[in-house]
Amino acid sequence: MMMSEFIERVGFEPTAAEYAEIEQEYMGCDVDKDKFCKEWKKNGGIQRLCRMRARRIEELEAEVAMKDRQYEEMDARHSRQFNEMNSRLKAELEAATKRLENIQNEKDCLYGEIQKAKAAQKEAEEKLAKIREAFAILGIAKEV
Repeated sequence: MMMSEFIERVGFEPTAAEYAEIEQEYMGCDVDKDKFCKEWKKNGGIQRLCRMRARRIEELEAEVAMKDRQYEEMDARHSRQFNEMNSRLKAELEAATKRLENIQNEKDCLYGEIQKAKAAQKEAEEKLAKIREAFAILGIAKEV
């Protein structure tokens, strides 16, 4: 018997999986399709399938609820890990920024010392030039 014939005779549309079971039941008995459909309906076949569907819906709802809980737990865990990582990275960035500021300050300080040393060198060179000039005037040929 075809599924469409079953639906026409019983007035109920089973799923393909449900019909496969009904068809096995039909093949296991020795009656024609009209009698099988009449007996199947009379013996509560529709109600039995509805109860099976209701149980399956309950199972699926429980599975969805479990998956929702698992998702919420996973989301909370990942959010916590993300927040911890974000805090750690912020702390590392702050530390690196502070180190950079210290290096910049040290560089500025060294630059100032270099400028002072250059000024002192220029002053010393000017004094040395004056001393050489004085020695040249005095006729002392000693190089300083």
